Amino acid sequence: MSGYKIAEARIAKGWSQQDLAEKMDTTQQTIQRYESGSRDIKSSVLIKLSAVLGVTISYLLGMENTSIPNNDMVEVPLYGAIAAGTPIEMIPVENSQPVPSEVRRRYPSAFLLKVEGDSMNRILPNGCYALVDPCEAVEHNGAPYAVCVNGYDATIKRVNKLNNGFELAPDSNDPTYSKQVFNYNEPGTQTITVIGEVVYFVLPFDWEF
Repeated sequence: MSGYKIAEARIAKGWSQQDLAEKMDTTQQTIQRYESGSRDIKSSVLIKLSAVLGVTISYLLGMENTSIPNNDMVEVPLYGAIAAGTPIEMIPVENSQPVPSEVRRRYPSAFLLKVEGDSMNRILPNGCYALVDPCEAVEHNGAPYAVCVNGYDATIKRVNKLNNGFELAPDSNDPTYSKQVFNYNEPGTQTITVIGEVVYFVLPFDWEF
């Protein structure tokens, strides 16, 4: 890939190649190769570059039309366990995490949940913070949603609304994770409560590959 967008994002933050290298735990020479396009970038490195530079992966790949990224960041609350029916304002805030201000503008009511486990690791790495836009219904079948099963702590899966129930599907590199179908026609089926759609994710500063 062309390294142009990496250099542009770095310069917009006022960083030298050495500054970015230190934040990425690598060398200035490696950053120079990334920016010149003379070295391929692994997807894991691309994810970390996105987090460190505060821009989207699609921006780094040159898939966005903006010429200079908006690096303004705002703090968004990070919640712990969320149970169905509990008002957000009643849930203790564990911490906060910066997200791009443009993302916050698009989703002003969104909050963060920590992703634990590998059931969604193709799109949400274990340990990242998923940005959840609150809603009460599945509007985009197959999209990732935070849901509560039987009223208990939220889990994130790809959700399909069925005629009388839901299908929760993992999106994982581990094939041992399987789909779950909740058919309300069957007695004793656990209730699924939609908490919100996952629209973005960020990595904590101490996240490790």
